[in-house]
Amino acid sequence: MSNLLYHAYLPENHDHHVSLEEIMSDGIKSSTKSNNRYSNGGIVNFEITDLLRPSNTPDWLNFKEAIGVDITNRFSNSFCFPIFTDKILIFDGDISLSVYDQAFYDENKYTFEEALDFDTGETIEYWIKLYWKSMMTLEEYLIKRPYPKSEVLIFEPVPKDIIKICEE
Repeated sequence: MSNLLYHAYLPENHDHHVSLEEIMSDGIKSSTKSNNRYSNGGIVNFEITDLLRPSNTPDWLNFKEAIGVDITNRFSNSFCFPIFTDKILIFDGDISLSVYDQAFYDENKYTFEEALDFDTGETIEYWIKLYWKSMMTLEEYLIKRPYPKSEVLIFEPVPKDIIKICEE
C-alpha cells in the first residue's frame, strides 16, 4: 500500500460529481457532494449508534463529520492525498451494508413490499453493536486486513493544498 488515500472524482454526469475547481478551492469536507458516494454506517440510525457508542471511543469521532475514502484507487480518476491525520477509522463494510439494509427494512416494511427483501433477521441494535465492534485504526487494519470490504472514514476535512488528481 502506498501512503495515499483516495476519494472518487466522479464524471460530470454523475449525481455526486464535484468539480476540480471546488475541491482545489475548498478541500474535501463531509458536506462535499462526492462524499455521498461512500457508505457511513454510523450515520444511518444516528440516535441508536450514539446510544450504543462504546465508552473508549475517541471524542473526535463524529459520524456527521466523516469523509469516506479508499485505501486503493478504485476509480479511473480519483482525488488522492497523503495520510495526513491519525483520525482515520476502518469499519467492516459488510456490517455497514447490513446496518443500511435493516434500517431500510425497519423504516419501510409497512410501506413498500420490496422492503421485505432487506430484512436481515436481526435488529438494528444488533448490527450497530457489530459495527462498533468492527472499528479499528488504519494501522491495525493494514496489519490484519480482516475485512474484504472496508469502510474507511476520516474524521477531519482534507486540506486543499495536499490534494492531487490520480489516474489509473
